[in-house]
Amino acid sequence: MITERAMLAAVHISIWTAVKHDRKVSRDVADQHGAQESVGRYNKQLLRGAEKLDALRTFAGQIRQHFYKITLPWSDEGYRLLPAHFYFELTTQMREFERAFSQSVEEFLEVYPSYIEQVRPELNGLFREEDYPSVEKLRAKFGVKLEVLPIPSGDDFRVTLSEEEQARVAREIDESVRQSLNRGTRDLWVRLTDVVTHMVDKLDEPESRFHASLVTNVFDLVDLLPRLNVNQDEELNRFAAEIKDRLCNFSAHDLKKNEILRAATATDAAQILSQMDAALRGREQDPADPHEKPMLKNAPSVEDIFLHMSAYMEAATP
Repeated sequence: MITERAMLAAVHISIWTAVKHDRKVSRDVADQHGAQESVGRYNKQLLRGAEKLDALRTFAGQIRQHFYKITLPWSDEGYRLLPAHFYFELTTQMREFERAFSQSVEEFLEVYPSYIEQVRPELNGLFREEDYPSVEKLRAKFGVKLEVLPIPSGDDFRVTLSEEEQARVAREIDESVRQSLNRGTRDLWVRLTDVVTHMVDKLDEPESRFHASLVTNVFDLVDLLPRLNVNQDEELNRFAAEIKDRLCNFSAHDLKKNEILRAATATDAAQILSQMDAALRGREQDPADPHEKPMLKNAPSVEDIFLHMSAYMEAATP
């Protein structure tokens, strides 16, 4: 059962915005132009050049990026699907993130008074002491928290309803779970096609520059994908294995130095992309979502790929 293979998780990160709506200035501007105050707002940047605060925002983005990497889309409420494989890894990593985040908050609070003095002359007449919370109150505006919940199941539904109504609600819950699982699987297909398409695009252009990440990004994803594939899509796992076997044997440095090797790898990547395209087109559209758009709508057609590659392939032939 899916409830044994995965769970729901959300990461909540709070950071002080350092922005304040100045009602007086907003009112003065509206009065000056004979306008209603509600048509505009004047928001003050309370700090400028606050490197420690900027570092906290950057760190928050890194935490979210790691969380998104090992989870799949689930709902619009911020919850994502966390495969059971990653539970202990994520909780361990989040404890480290929380510790490092708290330390960074303390580093910011140490220099917070100096940041206030730094911005005082810049704001000049707009400066208000009361806009700046005390250190104690400001500390409470920062935080990182991981929330984990079980996946809902129709079997768990208990309420005072008729048996018929209970069965209907249970079916709706199970159908919602099924659709969310399919959404996560689609996300994996998109991730996979994106990295292969990117490889084709880069290798297809003789003059294009690429970095080590061209190959390492592919390898990291196909290595991670089987553990993310909680819906147990066998075809997805098969493509991941094939991509790892055919596209990850050489480094980006090798591909740069050897034109024939580069052309051969580009051919393999294009062939795999063609096979993935055929597999996806062969799948029936989800009847519960008849308006679902094809996942490869932004990918080049296979014919275009091979036509685009032909000149380079000829040039690479000794």
